Amino acid sequence: MSRRCITFLSDFGQRDYYVASVKGVILDVYPEMTIVDISHAVEPHNIVEAAFTLAAAYPCFPAGSLHLVVVDPGVGSDRKAIIARADEHAFVAPDNGVLSLILEREEMTEVVEIQNESFFRKPVSPTFHGRDIFAPVIAHLARGVPIAEFGPVSTNFVTVDMGSVRCEDPDTVRGKVIHIDHFGNLITNIQTSHLSEPPDGARSRQVVEIDGKKIDKHYDYYAEGNPEEIFSIMGSSGRLEIAACSSSASRLLGLGVGAEVRVRSVLTEG
Repeated sequence: MSRRCITFLSDFGQRDYYVASVKGVILDVYPEMTIVDISHAVEPHNIVEAAFTLAAAYPCFPAGSLHLVVVDPGVGSDRKAIIARADEHAFVAPDNGVLSLILEREEMTEVVEIQNESFFRKPVSPTFHGRDIFAPVIAHLARGVPIAEFGPVSTNFVTVDMGSVRCEDPDTVRGKVIHIDHFGNLITNIQTSHLSEPPDGARSRQVVEIDGKKIDKHYDYYAEGNPEEIFSIMGSSGRLEIAACSSSASRLLGLGVGAEVRVRSVLTEG
């Protein structure tokens, strides 16, 4: 597997020394490595937000990339640390659900529990496994150390509930908001594949209901809407969003993560 870069996703923020320390350890092991930040603004301890952010970002990276995720509220406990490798990407993370959407999307060819302490930075702080365990492990993995050398095969994984999409009938699905982005767009777990296709020669539109409010405008891009008009849109993550032109739909609706969403596909003329 050709390893092009290491991506880094965490809830560390930018104020403290944490991000720089992790990068420093990686570069100490592999000075030539390219490290790309996905984000360090994940809400502290928010595993669901981390899982969504990783799943939305990693497909954009070249085959052979490695992805480091350190959103780890259980650091120092008996939670496992794992390496999970698919055909084109590998992931190093705590086994706490941050890889939930990856495990749904990718067929993992190898997964091991990280146990080989010879690859750890010494001494290992019980409060900073990102620096002392995950960083040196992903750097050695990038240098070509076989995944099997880091520990035994792991077959049981922790997942978090991102909410199931339920079909009420062939034309109606229910889901929920799983993420609020920087612009206040309400991103749902409903994907294009969940929505019914109209019969040949017919056209349909989506009618969205959220918290008792009906949204019957569906646009292709944000600027189609009028200022502060609320509408639905299929966002760049491949998931249905509820948005507002030049404003925050989350603020205007007073809603956040967990809000229930119902989508009906309605046939239109023409």
